[in-house]
Formats: sequence, structure tokens, C-alpha cells
Amino acid sequence: GTDGVKMKELWVEKYRPKILKDFVVRDETQKNQINNWIKEKGIPHLLFHGKPGTGKTTLAHVLLNELGVSSYDILHINAARETGVEDVRTKITNFIQLMPISGDFKYVFLDEADFMSPWAQAALRGVMEEYASSARFILTCNEIHKIIEAIKSRCQGFTMDILDHTGYTARVAEILVA
Repeated sequence: GTDGVKMKELWVEKYRPKILKDFVVRDETQKNQINNWIKEKGIPHLLFHGKPGTGKTTLAHVLLNELGVSSYDILHINAARETGVEDVRTKITNFIQLMPISGDFKYVFLDEADFMSPWAQAALRGVMEEYASSARFILTCNEIHKIIEAIKSRCQGFTMDILDHTGYTARVAEILVA
């Protein structure tokens, strides 16, 4: 029946990390980098890249949560589903033209940015430049080579690797004990 599917989704969402302490990070360097962004209460434009299932989307959510960003200041676009250049540009510019509710920035989270055509990425680059003082972009992608250089050069890259299972095993054990 459908109960199994529902249970599975609930498990994934229920235990999706919301704070950094619960997020399994590759190494100390990455953990320190993330902690610095949180301490400084700000991030540069970010490009999380790596294989599917390495935690790119979850890390974006954890970061925005840890930074205390209001949900009203976050625009989440799944670029695999929304591919129209004009739609995306219009949606993003309409969103970031509004003043942030809290803090200094509006945040645009572009999930699966490698699905955007080079033309859409060029348009995005223009928006990133124009609103550099009022908006921050977090992009995720599986295939970094599909991201144009002009976007890569404006973002701090962050490689998400498949971890050894020790970190995950420890986290699952915490969940099961709780």
C-alpha cells in the first residue's frame, strides 16, 4: 500500500538535519568553513557540487537555518523543473528587489543548477552582478562541468563527497537511541 511510501518520506524529512551539529560533514576543514560563515552571520555566493545524495540541498537548508534567515527571505528554485530563462530571471529579480524581512540579504537557492542552459546561466550571472549588494545565491549541482565559468568564478565552490559510512552510522545510532 501507500503507507510504506509515506513512512519513508516522513523518516527522511523527520530526521533531515536542521542544525549543523546534526549534519555529517566530510572533514574538519569543511566544518570550520561552515562554522565561520555562521559566526560571521554571512555567506558568499556558494556552489555546492557533488554526486546525488551527498547532502548539498540539506547543507543549504542547514546553513540558512543556522544563519537565522526568515523563510520570507529565501527563494527556492529547482532548476531541473523550472528551466525557462525569462521565468527564472523575472521570478528572481521580482523577489530580490524586495527589502529583506530580517538581515541584509535576500537568498536565492537554485537547486540542480546544472540543469540550466548556458543562456539561463548567463542571465543568472547578470542578476548576481546587479544585486551583489543585496542578494546571496546558493547553487547546487551534480555536474560541475555544466556550470559556466562566469558563475563558478562568482561563487565559492564546495565539494560534497560521498562520506565513509562511519559518520552516517554514528548519526543513525543517535536517532535510534533518541
